[in-house]
Amino acid sequence: MDSLSKDTLIFRSKVFRKVREILWRDGFLEVDTPTLKPVVGMEPYLDPFEVRSPSGAEKGYLITSPEYCLKQMMAKGMTRIFELAHTYRSGEMGSEFHSKEFVMLELYAKGMDDASLRQYIETFIRELIHFFGKEEDQKKTSSPDWIRHQSVKETFIQNVGHGFSKEDLIETIEIKKLSSSPVSELTNWPYEDLFFLVFLNLVEPNLGEGIVFLYDYPPECAALAKIVDGVAKRFEIYWDGLELANAFYELSDEKEQRKRFSEEQELRGKLGKEVFPMDESFLKSLENGFPDCAGISIGMDRLLLKLSGKHGLSEISPYWMEV
Repeated sequence: MDSLSKDTLIFRSKVFRKVREILWRDGFLEVDTPTLKPVVGMEPYLDPFEVRSPSGAEKGYLITSPEYCLKQMMAKGMTRIFELAHTYRSGEMGSEFHSKEFVMLELYAKGMDDASLRQYIETFIRELIHFFGKEEDQKKTSSPDWIRHQSVKETFIQNVGHGFSKEDLIETIEIKKLSSSPVSELTNWPYEDLFFLVFLNLVEPNLGEGIVFLYDYPPECAALAKIVDGVAKRFEIYWDGLELANAFYELSDEKEQRKRFSEEQELRGKLGKEVFPMDESFLKSLENGFPDCAGISIGMDRLLLKLSGKHGLSEISPYWMEV
């Protein structure tokens, strides 16, 4: 915090104001949700901060995302909503691109699928670059290759030489020596572990300059996205190889969501992590009628980093801590 200049603080304020202006103009309602909850998301590889009262009688968790609460609002009849939410994740330190606390822009739009949301968010980012981006980036937006959309399968073929079946992933891990585990052990790994081991080592570092929208993930990586024709309808956004956003064509089937939550609980247990109860109020909202919609979460501090041309979160975020 002490290292941030007055100009940086003003820059943050101006960008946040413009984000609100764009979304208000486009029919989004700004809402706010709790940051302290008794039940949190149970993603296997995200760990929340636990909060206890001095007496120990009260307990809760700081949210890793406002997702569940925002979706409950959508189930109440909202059509377009957004929140600039403070979110918290344990273990996010030791890097200029990670922070224990950060601001997440999360929005949902009824009637959009992942493809239409991709187009909307591209326009949104272009507008922010126009107002706040470096001059060289403003010029680059006119290039057809600087902002591009490509499927995960296409990206794997370009960088690895084949797709992402479990057999392909294990073969790649063995050939590239990405793990010391023998093949007999790799076959027992969860698919997501295999996928992201290859992705993070051989794909993400080679995404190149510019902004890339990666879409259509393997069904095993669906998380809270719909699966259509064997493909998880979700996308992620990278700017110069730095992940900025994660988006879903939102799953609306309560039974399928409960099944996925159960699988996440099982995996958390295998990883030796605390197993959280399912958020029954969220599941109830799906059961009562969740609209056809798409949603996205954007790491605002990372977006500010790329817009400003600075080199690390310590130069742009008041929340970044080295330890």
